[in-house]
Amino acid sequence: MGALAYKSRFLPRFIGVWLIINGVAYIVLSLTGLFFPEYQGKLFAFSQPALFGELAIMVWLVIKGASPPGLEQARSTA
Repeated sequence: MGALAYKSRFLPRFIGVWLIINGVAYIVLSLTGLFFPEYQGKLFAFSQPALFGELAIMVWLVIKGASPPGLEQARSTA
Protein backbone atom coordinates (compact mmCIF):
# COMPACT_ATOMS: atom_id res chain seq x y z
CA MET A 1 0.00 0.00 0.00
CA GLY A 2 2.89 2.34 0.71
CA ALA A 3 4.35 1.89 -2.76
CA LEU A 4 0.94 2.54 -4.33
CA ALA A 5 0.43 5.68 -2.23
CA TYR A 6 3.92 6.86 -3.15
CA LYS A 7 3.47 6.32 -6.90
CA SER A 8 -0.13 7.49 -7.21
CA ARG A 9 0.46 11.09 -6.05
CA PHE A 10 -3.10 11.17 -4.69
CA LEU A 11 -1.50 11.47 -1.28
CA PRO A 12 1.67 13.23 -0.16
CA ARG A 13 4.78 11.20 -0.80
CA PHE A 14 5.89 11.28 2.84
CA ILE A 15 2.80 9.24 3.74
CA GLY A 16 3.78 6.65 1.12
CA VAL A 17 7.30 6.44 2.53
CA TRP A 18 5.90 6.22 6.05
CA LEU A 19 3.63 3.35 5.00
CA ILE A 20 6.56 1.50 3.42
CA ILE A 21 8.49 1.87 6.68
CA ASN A 22 5.36 0.73 8.52
CA GLY A 23 5.19 -2.45 6.44
CA VAL A 24 8.84 -3.24 7.06
CA ALA A 25 8.31 -2.67 10.79
CA TYR A 26 5.43 -5.17 10.80
CA ILE A 27 7.58 -7.79 9.10
CA VAL A 28 10.45 -7.21 11.53
CA LEU A 29 8.08 -7.41 14.51
CA SER A 30 6.57 -10.64 13.21
CA LEU A 31 9.94 -12.26 12.64
CA THR A 32 11.15 -11.09 16.03
CA GLY A 33 8.08 -12.63 17.64
CA LEU A 34 8.80 -15.94 15.95
CA PHE A 35 12.54 -16.18 16.44
CA PHE A 36 13.35 -13.90 19.40
CA PRO A 37 10.17 -13.50 21.48
CA GLU A 38 12.07 -12.14 24.49
CA TYR A 39 13.00 -9.00 22.49
CA GLN A 40 9.60 -8.35 20.94
CA GLY A 41 8.47 -5.94 23.69
CA LYS A 42 11.55 -3.77 23.38
CA LEU A 43 11.42 -3.76 19.59
CA PHE A 44 7.73 -2.88 19.66
CA ALA A 45 8.50 0.16 21.82
CA PHE A 46 11.18 1.32 19.37
CA SER A 47 8.99 0.75 16.31
CA GLN A 48 5.98 2.73 17.55
CA PRO A 49 6.75 5.86 15.46
CA ALA A 50 6.92 3.73 12.33
CA LEU A 51 3.58 2.09 13.13
CA PHE A 52 1.80 5.45 13.19
CA GLY A 53 1.90 5.45 9.38
CA GLU A 54 -1.54 3.87 9.30
CA LEU A 55 -2.87 6.56 11.60
CA ALA A 56 -1.31 9.26 9.42
CA ILE A 57 -3.04 8.02 6.25
CA MET A 58 -6.38 7.73 8.05
CA VAL A 59 -6.14 11.27 9.43
CA TRP A 60 -5.06 12.63 6.03
CA LEU A 61 -7.97 10.96 4.26
CA VAL A 62 -10.49 12.14 6.86
CA ILE A 63 -9.30 15.75 6.88
CA LYS A 64 -8.03 16.36 3.35
CA GLY A 65 -9.25 13.41 1.31
CA ALA A 66 -7.72 12.07 -1.87
CA SER A 67 -8.47 14.17 -4.91
CA PRO A 68 -7.18 13.03 -8.30
CA PRO A 69 -5.11 15.65 -10.21
CA GLY A 70 -7.57 15.62 -13.11
CA LEU A 71 -10.42 16.84 -10.91
CA GLU A 72 -8.43 19.80 -9.66
CA GLN A 73 -7.71 20.93 -13.22
CA ALA A 74 -11.35 20.48 -14.21
CA ARG A 75 -12.49 22.57 -11.26
CA SER A 76 -10.09 25.40 -12.07
CA THR A 77 -11.19 25.61 -15.71
CA ALA A 78 -14.92 25.46 -14.83
